[in-house]
Amino acid sequence: MKIKLNKDFYNKQAIEEALNDFEGVCKGKILNEDMEVELQLKEENKNIKQEFCNYVLGLMKNKIMV
Repeated sequence: MKIKLNKDFYNKQAIEEALNDFEGVCKGKILNEDMEVELQLKEENKNIKQEFCNYVLGLMKNKIMV
């Protein structure tokens, strides 16, 4: 599954951190500088795309508040 995140909005460091945190659910990598992310699911999960994006946003918000 591929997700294209807005590079002007999403932080690359937060995406990389989310990929590490999601290792139990999927393998993933950033494909290019346009912030296209590929996720390889370990099990079928229809909501993973939205949950991954929300998780990245949460990480970004937490970094701003610290």
